[in-house]
Amino acid sequence: MERVVNPGPIDCTLILSYSELYNVVCVGRMQYDRALVTAMVEHWRPETHCFHLPFGEVTITLQDVQVLFGLRIDGDVVYMQDAAQRIRPWRTLLETLTGCAIAPTDMDGASRVRIHSITGYLRDQLQRVEKIARLNILVILGGILFPNTSGNLSSLQYLAFLDPIHDVGKYSWGSVVLAYLYLALCRASIGNVVDICGFIPLLPITLLKF
Repeated sequence: MERVVNPGPIDCTLILSYSELYNVVCVGRMQYDRALVTAMVEHWRPETHCFHLPFGEVTITLQDVQVLFGLRIDGDVVYMQDAAQRIRPWRTLLETLTGCAIAPTDMDGASRVRIHSITGYLRDQLQRVEKIARLNILVILGGILFPNTSGNLSSLQYLAFLDPIHDVGKYSWGSVVLAYLYLALCRASIGNVVDICGFIPLLPITLLKF
C-alpha cells in the first residue's frame, strides 16, 4: 500500500500568497492626504485618462499597479456581469465557500455585505484555513482594492472568482484595479460626487515618479 504523507495544516498566509493578493496586505493600511487626492481629482481628464498638471501629463499605468503592489496584470479576465448571471443567492454562496453565516441585517441588497460582519467572524475563527483565506481575500477585494463610497459594503460577486481558491492568482487583478480607479476618477471629475472610491494609494504614489 502506498504511504501518503500528511503535509500538515496549510497556513492561511500561504493560500493568500497563491492568490497573488498578499502583497497588498503587506503594504499595510496607508494614510493619504485628502487635500492631495482632491486636487488630483480636479486635474483628472476623462477624455485622456491623465492628470493635467503644471509640469505635464501624468497617468497611472498597469506597470505601476504591478511593480508597486505586485498585482497580476495578465491572466484571465475578471468579468463581473458574467459572475452575477452564474451564481445566486450570494449570501448562501458566502456561507458555502467560507463558512461565514451572515445575518440578513448585515446585507445591503442581494449581493453586498457589511465588511465588519466578515472581520468579526474572522476574529472568532481559528480553523478551517481555506474558508478563512477566502474571507480574507473577499475583504482585500471589496475593502481595499475595489472599495465603494459606502465605506463598509463589499460585493459578494467576487466569490465567483474564489472557487477553486488556487485559481485566484491567475486573474488579472491589477488591470481591473486600474480600470476601476479610472472609472471612479472619471465619475468624480465630471459629476457631483462627494467621495471617490477605488484603490486610492495609487494616486499619491503616481506623483513620486516625477
